[in-house]
Amino acid sequence: MFKKILFFLLLANVSMYAQKTQPDYECFNIDISEIDVDTRFLRDEDDPDFYIVCKNKKIGVTPNFQTQYLRRTDVYQVEPLAHNPYPTDPTINGGTELSHPTWDFYDCRTDCPIQLPFKFCYFNQVYEHIFVWSNGAVTFTPNGNCSPSTYHSFMDEVFTGPLPNGLVNNNFLNSIFGSYQHTHFSKANYPTGSVNYQVYGTAPCRKFVISFHNMPAAGLFPTNCPPPVPLQSHQIVLHELTNVIDVNIIQHDNCPSNDPIESSAVIGIINITNTQGYSPPNRNVGSWAATNESWRFAPAGECMYDTQWTVTDIDGTVVHTELDDCEGELDIIVDEYKEVTATLIVNTCVDTYTESYKIRLRPAIEIDQVDLQPIVCDKNQNTYDLNLLTRAIKDGQSASQAEINKLRFYYYETEFDADNKENEIKNIREYPIKEIENPLYIRIEYSGLEECPEIIEAMIIKAPVEVLPKTDVYICTEYKLPVLTNDEFYLKMERLDEDANFVVETMTNVNENQVITKHGYYRVYVKKTNKYACEDVKSYLLMVENCSYPKGITPNGDGDNDYLDLTYNNVQELKVYNRYGKLVYEHGKGYKRQWMGQDSSGKILPSGTYFLYIKTRNYEYQDWIQLMYEVK
Repeated sequence: MFKKILFFLLLANVSMYAQKTQPDYECFNIDISEIDVDTRFLRDEDDPDFYIVCKNKKIGVTPNFQTQYLRRTDVYQVEPLAHNPYPTDPTINGGTELSHPTWDFYDCRTDCPIQLPFKFCYFNQVYEHIFVWSNGAVTFTPNGNCSPSTYHSFMDEVFTGPLPNGLVNNNFLNSIFGSYQHTHFSKANYPTGSVNYQVYGTAPCRKFVISFHNMPAAGLFPTNCPPPVPLQSHQIVLHELTNVIDVNIIQHDNCPSNDPIESSAVIGIINITNTQGYSPPNRNVGSWAATNESWRFAPAGECMYDTQWTVTDIDGTVVHTELDDCEGELDIIVDEYKEVTATLIVNTCVDTYTESYKIRLRPAIEIDQVDLQPIVCDKNQNTYDLNLLTRAIKDGQSASQAEINKLRFYYYETEFDADNKENEIKNIREYPIKEIENPLYIRIEYSGLEECPEIIEAMIIKAPVEVLPKTDVYICTEYKLPVLTNDEFYLKMERLDEDANFVVETMTNVNENQVITKHGYYRVYVKKTNKYACEDVKSYLLMVENCSYPKGITPNGDGDNDYLDLTYNNVQELKVYNRYGKLVYEHGKGYKRQWMGQDSSGKILPSGTYFLYIKTRNYEYQDWIQLMYEVK
């Protein structure tokens, strides 16, 4: 129906409003060529109808219609027009020639009206038929009835002065004069002359063109206008839908005639009551000459269109509707994705036309919520790399990577500085931190729309915890796990092998006051945590020693009491003396079950009584031991 509706957003603070420029001469596009907004925008690279604007800022959306001619015809505006006429010669334009059935076609009109190819509004009335006068006038008639024409030869039979009051012949009410002058056209005498009409274009942009080609001027004064006087050519153009009237003057001469009024011509329009008339400057009833000149009579009444706005969200739910007269204006806050549809509703005097176009809007920055409270548990860490916050924000976004790459990050210690872009933190790789809280403000800008950032808060928490120092425990009796302080608790306990190198058993159900009676090595783990999930774990070695000593051994190979077993006595030094006080065997730290009655060289000692000296981690022990090979 219409060509299309186009949307454009204008740059902020730049006055760029639609000017009343002449539309395409071949067709009046009814479109929205611009939208004026009060902020800058970016256009999506892949979708020109997708606009990126500042978040949470009110945008005044105003469509500027390209054509100014969608108006009522109760008032007209006369405008000069670039001269670009249609061909007037019927041998070129293929137009339908007009003639009178009984006499030469001059000083009269057609007996029967011509039916227009479209309805035309003239001074707020709808017409479908026109009479054409040979002297250059078109008269609108309300029906298609024929009526005999009458002669009106001389200008003073029609005009006594300028329009509108100078029109004195009611046969010319409701007419277009373009240009009207006294001519005598005879096809026999002027075979190249013609009055013809042609239709150009397609609905609803058709033009009905009435051409007056090579018309001979009449009543000229031979002395002042020696022949040959140039033939006169001009045309009247009626535009469909917009009801615009154009007059194209190809050739008009003002040679004086015998009667001064006969030298006159007029370009203009007049209503049916002779109360409204319009004429270009210096082209009203009078003597003037013109070549290659064009004028437009443009409707200038109230607009005959409305703008229907429809705003929907990302789910297609309508969130706002609005109907404005003429262009109207839509105020919208883009806090999230929105689609804006403008429907142009044109209510002409003939019919109603609608056309819609849609644009999409989204905020420049829509930051998905991200946890920005990193925890530092290491008490020795005194700086933090703020690039980690940048990475966390980027990784937490649902937008495309291309969109994320357009974000720019700036760090500040106060919200005021972030708002005003002052005192930016420069050393972001080693930003100093302290216990406990380190607040920061991150200014996130969208490349190209730096004036509408999003500011989010981050909090770096440094909250290390530490378990109190623990010492190893060696004890000869049972061991009771002590009550812990400082919010500490037992994590687990491991029973180790006899060398305290490998884990034999892991116990997770460990509690305060728990009693350990079994001899051996244990590793006890103590843990502490805080509300920030920082933790510390320390352990200590527990040895429950065997503090009793055998009184004899019988190394006879029966597997029973064959050696001096001090595995869990935590021996640091062992010495064996015979009854004469001679040292016969000794062993250093780590003794377990090595003595089976041999001396230090490995020879078997005789049965008898021997003296032991044993030094443990915490004690010294001396006593007699009996060595026997046979048990009777």
